[in-house]
Amino acid sequence: MSQLPVGKMPLLLRLICFVLIAVALFSAVNMVTGIAALLDAKMGSHLFAFVLNQLITVSFVIIPLLVFVRLVRAAIVSKEFFSRKQSQRMLTIAICFALRVVLDLFAPSIEVPALLEGAVGPMSVGPSLNLMTLATSIMFFALAGVFEYGRKLQEDSDNIL
Repeated sequence: MSQLPVGKMPLLLRLICFVLIAVALFSAVNMVTGIAALLDAKMGSHLFAFVLNQLITVSFVIIPLLVFVRLVRAAIVSKEFFSRKQSQRMLTIAICFALRVVLDLFAPSIEVPALLEGAVGPMSVGPSLNLMTLATSIMFFALAGVFEYGRKLQEDSDNIL
């Protein structure tokens, strides 16, 4: 790979940043509409649990994206593939996904009846097991192990030479 010009952001990083912004905006809209629905249904007692759950969920979505941006940037710009930092970044992403699975299992159960005379149907949020997030977490744990093994092999080959 050739050196990148100073000030130029690779297309992949721009795309990841765009996805990060889109996720943040979607999460904000989702939270606002959820708060409005709870207030409209006169269910203010569930408001704190809903907002707290949404904030924690959003953080477990945004943190892995930010870490992934750092991981890709380090690989592209400094050609840092197998290093301790890269392994830790992979592990951080895996832990965030695993925590998201646990959070989804213990999510509060909130049911909102139909609003606006049936214009908006009944909604509910409750505990669930997201197998896709669990599989993604396992994949990143495995990748963290592969990156750590690659780092050790690279250190051994550097010591031999």
